Amino acid sequence: MLLQSRPAAQTTRTLSPRCRRLTPQRSWPQTVGAAVMLLLSLAWSVPGVAAADPAGFSQDCAGFAQDALLQPFGPGLLAPQTEQHSTALATMVPRLALRGTALATYERRQGRQPVTTLEGIFGLAHGARREIIETPFTQEARAVVLSRHILATVAHALTPDAVEVQVAHQIRVQTVPLRVTSTTMMARTAPDALGVPAQVAHINAPYDLALLQADENRHLQPLPYPAVLSYGTGDLEKPVGGLRAGDCVATLMTVRIDQQHDSGQDRLVLGKVLAKVPVATNSLTQTKLNVNMFTTDLAVQPGDSGAPVLALQAGKPVLVGLVSATMYPTAAFTYVTRIDPLIALAEALRQAGTHHTEPLLAQHPVFTHREQP
Repeated sequence: MLLQSRPAAQTTRTLSPRCRRLTPQRSWPQTVGAAVMLLLSLAWSVPGVAAADPAGFSQDCAGFAQDALLQPFGPGLLAPQTEQHSTALATMVPRLALRGTALATYERRQGRQPVTTLEGIFGLAHGARREIIETPFTQEARAVVLSRHILATVAHALTPDAVEVQVAHQIRVQTVPLRVTSTTMMARTAPDALGVPAQVAHINAPYDLALLQADENRHLQPLPYPAVLSYGTGDLEKPVGGLRAGDCVATLMTVRIDQQHDSGQDRLVLGKVLAKVPVATNSLTQTKLNVNMFTTDLAVQPGDSGAPVLALQAGKPVLVGLVSATMYPTAAFTYVTRIDPLIALAEALRQAGTHHTEPLLAQHPVFTHREQP
């Protein structure tokens, strides 16, 4: 199902062909004055002559269907219940594959007795004996190519939410990792592609944002849409031009076979901003949200974290955030981490990369556990 925002009704005023608007005759001073005002209005409208207020975002989704890069998703992009798949953005929104090992603890039990209590799951049962083991893990997410060697993603995609431990004579046990001991990251344009190695250049765990540095290559291409300030600009207390409830947004959703296997294609999903702040529905979601998020009705799935969230500014797609968490389908809430805190840093890393060949590691990653898609 393709979610969409209903295009805002266009209000136009037309005149009948048989009618014309009558204008009174004007004296020459009035004519000269009108001409001067017209010239001034044209001068102020020329870029660079005067700084106009920044354009806000649109509640009309038509701009997505008119964009050349998004057109491969199909002419019925704005039609409801339309399934259109494409690989048009595969090199700009690569799949991020995380592989590694982690230390994990589990309860050693005989046989296959199911754990029926929360105490048993977390190893709090009286007399429970726990073991520590190093186990491999894998995790998938998405990333956005901002420049030739700089990618953006969400911080929680860089550490496993949970790992599985294979115990003799037991089913696989899923548990929270104690510590990550080794990791490798690959940015792939397709599930079976060789991939490009990536390293963590910067991580902002409180805002769930991260920058990756990848080797320069011909496989990844920068997303042509500019990253903009979703909060708006101007006075900090009263910024103008920011995202509002009702504004149209779009993201990429990985098309999966049987909801598990990545098909290598993407689906463009349309939605709208529900709130400028993260709306929590219970105490669990309150612990997973932060002030740098806004709430949408975008329908995404686990594994879509880090996918770009686009809005329309002056009728053109712009990058405003990354998919961070979702309550879909239990609730049509998807939380988006705003790209704003990364804009200046990503530009600094991009400029530094044009003058240096050494890795541009800005900060050693400090991983925190998050249960997100």
